[in-house]
Parts: sequence; structure tokens; C-alpha cells
Amino acid sequence: MTSDLHAGLWHANQLGPGDPLPDDLSLPHRSLVEQHLDTVKGEQDRTVVIRRLTVVRARPKGSGNREYYVFKNVYGGLTVRPAMSDEGRRNTAAVLAAAAALVVLVLLLVK
Repeated sequence: MTSDLHAGLWHANQLGPGDPLPDDLSLPHRSLVEQHLDTVKGEQDRTVVIRRLTVVRARPKGSGNREYYVFKNVYGGLTVRPAMSDEGRRNTAAVLAAAAALVVLVLLLVK
């Protein structure tokens, strides 16, 4: 995984009026960027630079509900950001909902 990241660099695209967005931009990112590229009344010209980099999501065996995002930082070193996986968030939400339902049930039975 780290060898792939060492091969990847920051990508910068300079876009002028009417230039298309990069082809490898994902649909959610494309939609978000397009919102901010609308022209403003009275605007003469605009140039934007989109900087992006490769991010790897890893879920090592035995990591449970944890996943890790690895990317190159601005200094060229690797940065690792731990996060809870989607499955972990769903499990946590289910446990919290069950606990809330139990508290409500106990409160109703006590009255």
C-alpha cells in the first residue's frame, strides 16, 4: 500500500472558463466542485486550481470496526487517520437506539 502512495503525487488541475473537470473525479466530488464553479454576475474571468491526492482506505484483519485512511501530506510523508467504519457506525447507532428504547420502556413501567 505504501509503495502505491509513494508513486502517487499531488495532482493539480488549472481550470479556466469552460474547461471540463478532470475525468477521474468521483461523482460526489464532481457535484460539489461544480456548485462552486457557477459564474457570478459581473465576473470577467476566473481561473481555479484543483489540488487532489490519492487516499487509501485500509481495514486490516483484526481491526474490528476501525479503518485507516493513508495519504501523503504536504511534506511528502505519510499520514494515517483512523476512523470508525460504516459498519461500526451502524452497530453503534443500533446499540444507542436499543439503549434509548430500554430507558423509555423502564420509565413507562415505573410510572
